[in-house]
Amino acid sequence: MPVLPACNSGESATPEGIISLSGAAPQTAAEDDPATIPRPDGPRIGAAQMVALIYEKADRRSAKLGYLRAGGTLPRGEKPVAFDDCQGGYYRVLPAGYVCADGDATIDMKHPILRALTRRPDLSKPMPYPYAFVRAIAPNYYRMPTKKEQFQYEMSLERHLRSYKKLKKKWDAINVGANDVPLDAQGNAVGDPPAEPPELSDSELFGGNGSDEIPWFFKGGRQLPNISSFKVPGYAVITNRIARKAGLALIDTFMGDNGRRFALTTDARLVPTSKLKPARGSTFHGVDMTKGWELPLAFVHRERAKRYDIAGGEMEKAGDLPWHTAVQLTGRSRKVGGARLVEAKDGTWVRDSDVAIAVKPSELPWFAKGSTKWIDISILTQTLVLYEGNRPVYATAAATGRDGLGDPKKTFSTVRGTFRIRDKHVTTTMDAHEVDNKFELRDVPWVQYFEGGYAIHASPWHDDYGKPRSHGCINLSPIDARRVFLWTDPPVPEGWHGVTAGKTTGEGTLVHIHP
Repeated sequence: MPVLPACNSGESATPEGIISLSGAAPQTAAEDDPATIPRPDGPRIGAAQMVALIYEKADRRSAKLGYLRAGGTLPRGEKPVAFDDCQGGYYRVLPAGYVCADGDATIDMKHPILRALTRRPDLSKPMPYPYAFVRAIAPNYYRMPTKKEQFQYEMSLERHLRSYKKLKKKWDAINVGANDVPLDAQGNAVGDPPAEPPELSDSELFGGNGSDEIPWFFKGGRQLPNISSFKVPGYAVITNRIARKAGLALIDTFMGDNGRRFALTTDARLVPTSKLKPARGSTFHGVDMTKGWELPLAFVHRERAKRYDIAGGEMEKAGDLPWHTAVQLTGRSRKVGGARLVEAKDGTWVRDSDVAIAVKPSELPWFAKGSTKWIDISILTQTLVLYEGNRPVYATAAATGRDGLGDPKKTFSTVRGTFRIRDKHVTTTMDAHEVDNKFELRDVPWVQYFEGGYAIHASPWHDDYGKPRSHGCINLSPIDARRVFLWTDPPVPEGWHGVTAGKTTGEGTLVHIHP
């Protein structure tokens, strides 16, 4: 699967690595034909490859508005508007743009990719797919492998299967996750997560629908067209191997030969679930500033933090301060015994080193007027605040570049300045260097690029917000990343997997990053 530049000052990122073209050709007379106008209940066009681009005009050189993901479909006109540089013809789609029905897209609703990859991301959830991380190097199978082929392509498989049989309950255990937190229509948390995770069957855990039967497209040695970036001959059994700690999104699961369960990934490849660890994302989230919260406020980023009473001139412990708790502050601070403390609204005091503190800037930027949306990100405080004009509407803790205020061109620091959201992806594949190991992160949720390879995105692989730790991107919890994604412009149209800001789709929201 093509990889987007991630969290650095590299070339501008485009949907799934697609190259941008410029220029545009004039439109044709067919534009006026009513049969070219799409209807919501009309015929459809779908993505037969990982990405099917949506153009501003019926011309590959015109601006890209967004794209469809493999298996995704959109209403189209009954007739194409043009055939220039597109053998299958350009079709108008809803709500805007044109898709070329040639190679990457098809109007054949019986195409195997469209019939097989029917599960779409669940936009109502912080984790839009079931996710898992690879716990041991795993093959990406091109088709259902026989028992013999499994032993051929997986080293020390017999020992692995013995261990999995013995430790399955421990290895597949899950925690309460992001999707367990109740949310309102805007994405704000409106209740606490449950004390225990839900009871999920193996099928539910790995993306299934309850049926463990091998689907039609893998029965009898069948295989789907290879839409992954790793190209192999048609007779291949595997396309490639996935490194340990890689992150995957799953869209189905079923039982295969050798009594093993396999999961289907978004690029139509199979991975044995015995080599996967389910990932459910952090339950951490920010606060709705329209519900009584005010700046300054703090988010606890240190475990075993405490509240203190300093009435007697000493720091007397006054209670625990749970990790990830939001704390309303008064704005007062004091030094006691060399420690800097900030006052909470309930009269207790908190070490400032235990919290990420969101404060209102002493001077707002010039564009903070009227209802203008803008995102305020502070590298020193590791916080992100959404503003509408001069009014904060949401605040949370973030994780920016681990080298703080260093030079972004030479270190893992976040770029500073004022930018606009350039393109948005419900999910996309990114390259990452986390915990000092390079691994691939497929289908990272809620990605919003604003400058080169720098993006705001969910980071389901960690739970460490309020501290610098990324390679330059702004890491948010899945709940917060979705909340920001739904609020920013341009919105992603229904059925699209990504959108690019522009004249047709709308201007991107301002992103203001400062010390």
